[in-house]
Amino acid sequence: MSTVAAEDSLTLNLLGPLEAHRDGEPVDLGGAKPRTVLAALLLARGRVVPDTELTALLWGESPPVTCSAQIHTYASRVRRLLGPAVTVERRRPGYLLRLPDHGVGVDLLEFRRHAARGAGALTGGAPGTAARVLRRALGVWRGTALGGVCDPLADLERDRLEEERLTTLEQRLSADLELGRHAEVVAELIALVAAHPLREGLRGRLMTALYRSGRQADALAAYRAARATLAEELGLEPCAELQRLHQAMLTGSPSLLPRATARATAAADRAGPAVPAELPPAPSDFTGREQEVARLAGALTGDRTGPAVHTVTGMPGVGKTALALVSAHRVADHYPDGQIHLDLRGSGPDPLHPADALGALLRLLGVPPGPAPGTLDERVRAYRTRIAGRRLLLVLDDAADERQIRPLLPATEGCATLVTSRAGLYALDGPGRTPLGPLPAADARAFFDKLAGSARTSAEPGATAGIVQACAGLPLALRIAGGRAAARPHWPLARLADRLAEPGRVLDELTLADLSLADRLWSGYRGLDPHSRRALRFHSALGPHPLLPHVAAAALATAPGRAEELLAGLAEAHWCEAVRWRGGYGYRLHPLVRLFARARLAEEEGTVPLPLPVHHSAPPAVPGGAVRHTG
Repeated sequence: MSTVAAEDSLTLNLLGPLEAHRDGEPVDLGGAKPRTVLAALLLARGRVVPDTELTALLWGESPPVTCSAQIHTYASRVRRLLGPAVTVERRRPGYLLRLPDHGVGVDLLEFRRHAARGAGALTGGAPGTAARVLRRALGVWRGTALGGVCDPLADLERDRLEEERLTTLEQRLSADLELGRHAEVVAELIALVAAHPLREGLRGRLMTALYRSGRQADALAAYRAARATLAEELGLEPCAELQRLHQAMLTGSPSLLPRATARATAAADRAGPAVPAELPPAPSDFTGREQEVARLAGALTGDRTGPAVHTVTGMPGVGKTALALVSAHRVADHYPDGQIHLDLRGSGPDPLHPADALGALLRLLGVPPGPAPGTLDERVRAYRTRIAGRRLLLVLDDAADERQIRPLLPATEGCATLVTSRAGLYALDGPGRTPLGPLPAADARAFFDKLAGSARTSAEPGATAGIVQACAGLPLALRIAGGRAAARPHWPLARLADRLAEPGRVLDELTLADLSLADRLWSGYRGLDPHSRRALRFHSALGPHPLLPHVAAAALATAPGRAEELLAGLAEAHWCEAVRWRGGYGYRLHPLVRLFARARLAEEEGTVPLPLPVHHSAPPAVPGGAVRHTG
């Protein structure tokens, strides 16, 4: 709807269905022909429109004998409907429409006024103003221009008006890219490229947005898609600008940075060492988790009174690091003094000591080589002094526990910390929390499609469903399975599905190069205390249903309260989850964790208790016998 000021007594709208409003009330313009006369006179912008031109616009190549009289009738109707504010006069050889300087608003004129101002702001290096004004220009449009006019006029003018709209839209996207909103515009650009596949300006902006979002592979794929489309449709190579953009991405040219970022980088180079930019690339095939990414981005950039701290926790292989990196890249521009990533090695046998972590952070923050301050307390004080007044983003990956994290947390309001951990980290003071579970079925299937290739998965839907089900929504398992499928394109997917359908082979199959689900589970398992490991092992023997505490107590030969403490501890460490079951709470293992724990049970216990009935409301007796586990 047009945004002409309320005091305008008459508004004329072309950018959508042709409409007129007087004092906010619609004016009945009649049928298509008087609307066409009005539109033609408005589009002429003060030029006399000859009768011959109006005839062609109204009737095409088959005008009636009475066309001149009918044109006069339509012009008179327009004059009468619009009132004295608008002059429609006979000026041979046609008609002329004059608008007063005030009191009449035309949405096309408003659009062009804002578009020109926004384009000037963009050229003048004011992308914030440009984005705001160009959005206002585009907001004037209500749909396809010239709705309700005769086809000859629509065919003549509609494409030209649409070109103006698309040019303004491309300028608005450029302004957004200059403001660092690259991640926010990717989805919009993908839809626009699909709707306008031959428009190279949109293709180039999509490539830029993907590249700046850390998705270099996707950006290069977008260029290949553009080249293939142009060759197929037009027999042409991409334009020189698109080719230059492609080459810049291959070489990592600084020209791909937003102008403001490039200027800041150049200034920093002149002043001294660059600010830390330590974030590893985010996975280009990241799938799903839109709500989690949006929530993290909002938490890390929203208004607050102190430093932001947010934790991402979950079981091994659930995608904590991937989510953290995608979110960190999305908000990196909000932290101009640096972005730091530090692997704390918390799930391994040798976690990074807080003093060593602080030493690494001090080096990244510009402390010259040489002995760092000696004690942990001295390093904490030096670290806090170094970051005072700065806007830093800190990603602390794979934290062991709260003791490891606390000395590393900034005290400066402008800083933010994103922590990933298999532990719950519930003893930290007031962080935001994102507990991460397996991917929903649709996202798991979409992720596997990306990895294995949609052509293959579409050709074998049954096998694909079996593989995805076997991976049970765990991103690491899906990545390994998808990588194995991609590495062996000559194998049918059914072959991998059959292997994963055998419980005894699943963990052996989920290994690829340096990725191993079993190794990830092993590293976490070693970090559990002996009583928790035993509880996990016996939990795996009692079936796939949620386990009630009194049933676990019978299996472990311990008191129900102690059994519930062990199960709750496993849930806090994300080895199982607490779910409502049989009128209370039970504890359920992830299917792949259950397979791992059963293997540990067979190896470390040698026997498996007979399955216990999980439906008893009272604690059952401990079963008298055991059977030897055969795998």
